[in-house]
Amino acid sequence: MELYQLRTFIAVADEGNLTKAAERIHASQPAVSAHIKALEGELNVVLFVRTPRGMVLTDAGRELKGRAEAVVRAAEDMLNLARGLSRDLTGAVSIGLNTDPEFLRVADLTGRMAEAHPRLRLKLAQSTSGNILKDVRDRRLDAGFSFFDNCYAEVESVKLAEIPVRVVAPAAWSDRIRGKTLDQLASLPWIKPDMGCPFMVAFGQLFSSASVELKEYVEVDSEEVIRRLVATGRGISILKQADAEALAREGTAVICDTGPRLSLNVNFVTARCREGDPLVRALAAVVADVWRGAGSVCPPAGGGRCHVNTISVHEDLTP
Repeated sequence: MELYQLRTFIAVADEGNLTKAAERIHASQPAVSAHIKALEGELNVVLFVRTPRGMVLTDAGRELKGRAEAVVRAAEDMLNLARGLSRDLTGAVSIGLNTDPEFLRVADLTGRMAEAHPRLRLKLAQSTSGNILKDVRDRRLDAGFSFFDNCYAEVESVKLAEIPVRVVAPAAWSDRIRGKTLDQLASLPWIKPDMGCPFMVAFGQLFSSASVELKEYVEVDSEEVIRRLVATGRGISILKQADAEALAREGTAVICDTGPRLSLNVNFVTARCREGDPLVRALAAVVADVWRGAGSVCPPAGGGRCHVNTISVHEDLTP
């Protein structure tokens, strides 16, 4: 039997679905079926039963899954040990980026990694917080950044910093929003983060203390799209303070000093099963060094702080 067959077996057992298992291990569905058939033939047992709910482990499959996981872990431990014995780390490490590379200090990260581990190659992939967590869990990514809280037992999450979030409105709306309460602002057009956007968490904080229902809004799953829509006068929304201040400096938006203090956490995530991998440990150490002392951060674009236009609105949330 081959290690790739065991990995396929584990993926199908975990997902209960051939298509999802194929996505997880970057293979085609026919290839996954062939791996399982070949493994069943070599072991001379039936591992799965097809049902309307998907692939269900047989009694033999349940017993053998633990052994398969132990074999795969042993092979990975051997590889990690060999890497640790090498004087220089070699190979590639993939990192998921959930927002602007500048905000995530990627230039600093890549520079320090190149200096500390010159033979280790970084592969950067732009994605979203939710997908990064799934891809780290499923081993499609070695590590990544996320604004979402970790919901997977298989993933290790380390908080790097707390990010201030601000309410922003188009600059041309200054007179429309001045002196308005939040429930009055709710009658204006909004750009609402959808459930796939991490800003939805902060958005919920904004109106959590009042029964306010938005009258007119569009849902967006990208902070870049939110920035563009605010800047072009389509509605009110929330953004990282760094982005809010950048738009204010450009004269395309105003920051609303209103409501509760909003924030998101920026987290660095890795798979728990990779905690012994020297490559992942080296990356995590450099990331921690880059973000050390960040605390509550808001690095303004272009460096340095500057005064920006803000509009005060009343914080009375009672209807």
